[in-house]
Amino acid sequence: MGTDRKKQNILHKIKTILYTAAVEWKNLFCSAKICVLGILLIFMNEQIIVPMKECSHLMGQKLSCMEPYAAICNSGVVMLILPLFFLSMMADFPREDGIGMFFHIRCGRVSWLLGELLFIVMSIITLVVYITVVSMLLISHDSKMTLEFSDTVTKYIAAFPERAGDYVVQLLPENLYNQMKLSDVVLHSTGLLFLYFALLALILLLFTLLNHKIWGIFLDGGIILLGTVCCALRLDSMWVFPMAHTVVWLHYSEYLAEPVYPLSASYLYFGIIDILLIAVCIAVRKKYQIRGII
Repeated sequence: MGTDRKKQNILHKIKTILYTAAVEWKNLFCSAKICVLGILLIFMNEQIIVPMKECSHLMGQKLSCMEPYAAICNSGVVMLILPLFFLSMMADFPREDGIGMFFHIRCGRVSWLLGELLFIVMSIITLVVYITVVSMLLISHDSKMTLEFSDTVTKYIAAFPERAGDYVVQLLPENLYNQMKLSDVVLHSTGLLFLYFALLALILLLFTLLNHKIWGIFLDGGIILLGTVCCALRLDSMWVFPMAHTVVWLHYSEYLAEPVYPLSASYLYFGIIDILLIAVCIAVRKKYQIRGII
């Protein structure tokens, strides 16, 4: 009997965690906030897809289907805007309305917190899948299904040396295609972007648990902006901020095989910070009071 009851309690907690995450996900992606994704689509098309299509037409060759996604994850402009889009979508996370109050009371603090952590994973996966699929669809007419860098990218400067300073060249610089396969770029860009977004969401969650959500939003915004400035100026201090760790080409020089900064160190950077943030969230969960519950 005792064993059956324990199994039932565990199953109940698992269901609670899943339901909490599902409700948060529905609140985010089935609301007016979905308009943010539409704005993001327009931005990606203008900043990435249109320039890459022009490049393809000039070269008279097709792009690889995943090159726009790799460009999105490695563009300085996009990597400033993309986290800000994510922050705007997650600004009221975790929700503190009547439903949020109900879940917090009925689920128990631990199950509720685990549900919120699962929601972070679900929301990031959804956003990454959206970016990937949209970028592939927008470039579909001018691309081919391959995971290798196309001649359109790798031979563009050789074909048009006078265009070496073009914006499109900066989207997929030599630091990338001279050092890594496109499949590796996509893999590492996705993994590091996931960890970057998780860091931003965990900061929001932590400051919410400390009953100072607004400071979490300001801290996230500061991290994004300062990281962008340091990366743009190529300061040594850029490695203090997560943006530099997310942009794969910053880890390499144009020709030397030895990385400027090891990718493994960036994974370690995110791993330590994200795990530490989760541990602190668990430790301070009892301090959290949803507005109206005092």
